[in-house]
Amino acid sequence: MEVELINEYLKEVSLLFKDINHERNKEVFSPEFELPNIDNKLIKFFSVARAEFCSLGSYKGKNITLLNLMKNEETQTTKTLASLLMVARAINHINKTGESILIFTPSSGNKAIALRDAVNRALEIGLVNHTQLRILTLIPEKSVHKVRASKLTTNKLLNKLNPICVYKGAESQQVKTIGCDFYTNYSKEIFERSNTRVWYSLDINNYKVADALRAYFCYHYFPSNQQEKRQLHAHSVSSAYGLLGYDFGKKKIENETNQSISSGYLLIQHLDTCDMVLSLLYGSFSRKLMPKYILDKSTGLFKQLNNHFPLETWDVNESLESTFYTHKPSTSFEMNRLIEANGGSGIVVSMYECIKNIGKIREMLKSAGIQIPIDIRDINEWSLIMAFTGVINSIDRGIINEFDDIVVHGSGFYTKTDYESVNKNILHYVESHEDIISLV
Repeated sequence: MEVELINEYLKEVSLLFKDINHERNKEVFSPEFELPNIDNKLIKFFSVARAEFCSLGSYKGKNITLLNLMKNEETQTTKTLASLLMVARAINHINKTGESILIFTPSSGNKAIALRDAVNRALEIGLVNHTQLRILTLIPEKSVHKVRASKLTTNKLLNKLNPICVYKGAESQQVKTIGCDFYTNYSKEIFERSNTRVWYSLDINNYKVADALRAYFCYHYFPSNQQEKRQLHAHSVSSAYGLLGYDFGKKKIENETNQSISSGYLLIQHLDTCDMVLSLLYGSFSRKLMPKYILDKSTGLFKQLNNHFPLETWDVNESLESTFYTHKPSTSFEMNRLIEANGGSGIVVSMYECIKNIGKIREMLKSAGIQIPIDIRDINEWSLIMAFTGVINSIDRGIINEFDDIVVHGSGFYTKTDYESVNKNILHYVESHEDIISLV
């Protein structure tokens, strides 16, 4: 059953917003955690935030269920939910104060895609006008292929007001540093000259409530009784915002119902940024703790025997998916505590392992209406494939034996045929925060 997640839980959103509003950092601008007045326009705006459970059968005795959070065809990622709530908060601030807002989001791709889509929706539905709400995005060069054409890129005025900046440097995570520097150096100046607040949007609390709705959806709509079986929530992660938000929502439900919900967590990462798995297993981010790989010259594969890491890979520092670019995430320690308390584990996967399992995954996902292309070179977002590869490998290797139900959080999957790529001529290539200010 497909559900409009935000519209289904508007009451819960408002209550959860009240719970975390006091956590706002008053030293930097962010809108109150408060929705505008609910009317037909806002309900239409939220309607693309859809979710669905798809039972995929069993694998070696484990029930596999997909939590499909990728139902918005304009983004095909779970970031739609949080982006819609963030833009709704911005609209509320604009309506209450008369100030304009420029959302600024450094991103590896999907946050930027979803926030740009949410801003575009708000403009098209008439919730706000193009001078009141704008968005500035900064992405690493390796993620340019993810950015989609929309009215924000094809309309000359909207394109000028909502620029896409591309960082040319080698370290993708540097976009966050540049973003902080831009906010620190220019937000006051921009407000004084244009009555426009710059909202630097990377705070985890901007995502927490949206991700908490997964727990409510699971509680009310999961195909079997959660109290009867041990449930494992599997997620491809960079900083694990999604699982932390789910756990936040789960705790709220437990407090409201006096019921205990038994759910553990499986972190799935790639070799380039496997920091959360390293921290979980060894209490450190040091890559010196990674297993030692030996090249098998007969196959060209690097091999090792630690079940939590790829047994075979073409590259020991492989960047499988550019979405995952965060090193040493501050959320790692909280996630470690949750897994210690609730059970679960972490696993790192390689492109070789994904390809090895792709036929199996293709068959699993057919019943969910998700088509994995025969030519896998068409895939532009690998999060979903990584998640299923991590689950399959974890079951095969006996890492998650104590769990009965595996819920795979479908956080992102799309191919190059699903959308029109942005015209690269409109992109603004930058090296520092100083290169950005002239665009706004």
